[in-house]
Amino acid sequence: MKIIIGFVIILISSLAHAESLASRDEARSLADNMINHFIEKEFTEGLALAKPYWPLPEVEIDGLANQIATQWPIIDQRFGQTTGQEFVREERIANSFVRYYYLQKFQNHAIYWYVSFYKPSDKWIVNGVTFLDDLSPLFEIKR
Repeated sequence: MKIIIGFVIILISSLAHAESLASRDEARSLADNMINHFIEKEFTEGLALAKPYWPLPEVEIDGLANQIATQWPIIDQRFGQTTGQEFVREERIANSFVRYYYLQKFQNHAIYWYVSFYKPSDKWIVNGVTFLDDLSPLFEIKR
């Protein structure tokens, strides 16, 4: 019996490890997939992809999806139909934070999404998801 319990514990710990984001490439892939859902107005599905990697209660993530879906008719009304998307850039803070920026283009304007990840030790976790319509922060200042 102890052998079976030990085997189950090893199996569970290996499954938990399989869900970690081991690299920035994996974090970028997750962000890309989330954004693809957001572009299709699939906010619940996009945020569901993040749940295994985001140390927030699922109810809070579901609440975020509902909040975005509630605000989205205003976006549709003001900006029109989505016409495309573009990856903008990656920003890093040392080896501990990375953020990916994406434009969502509409007929009349654009918004940008960013997905942030944090690496507290040896794996990456989701740290936040945001969309904004003020594009000023995306313009690089040349000095």
